[in-house]
Amino acid sequence: MGYLLLAYLLGSLVGGLLLFPEVRGKDLPGGSGVFRRKGPLASALVVLIDLGKGVLAALLTPPEWRPYAGVAVVAGHCWPVFFRFRGGGGIAPSLGFFLAWLPREALLATGLGLAVAGLYHLFYWRWRRRGVYPIPFGAIFGYLALLFLAPPEGRLGGFLVAGVVALRGLQILRGRW
Repeated sequence: MGYLLLAYLLGSLVGGLLLFPEVRGKDLPGGSGVFRRKGPLASALVVLIDLGKGVLAALLTPPEWRPYAGVAVVAGHCWPVFFRFRGGGGIAPSLGFFLAWLPREALLATGLGLAVAGLYHLFYWRWRRRGVYPIPFGAIFGYLALLFLAPPEGRLGGFLVAGVVALRGLQILRGRW
């Protein structure tokens, strides 16, 4: 149980809010929100921090607890106790978590997700600027690919984490971030 609490608290250290507290309430504090407010370098730093906490959660958790630690670190990022439960979308910490736990599967799934995001941006979002942003759109396909590629013990974690990110995505789309 302590592993899950530690993972949640790691997740609650939202990089965008730690480095740029002025983004609070103006946009999502993850990589994309910081990109819109502060630019690409600030966004890259935030993404590295958020990836890193996912990596740490995976490395600090015994294998039998990993599926649940993935949920905890992502839930901490989405609903951080340190920032009044208003965090980011959860994609970066989940990516870091799966890169540390299932590197080959995570890299393949990420490649597919980025390819779909690029195509979506090129052929739809770039012209209409409506709907889901390209990275979350591509992440849907990345999570689905991870579910197919992962070994049985990784599928549970992939399913649970994807569920948390989907729930957060629905909140964001409804304007409740």
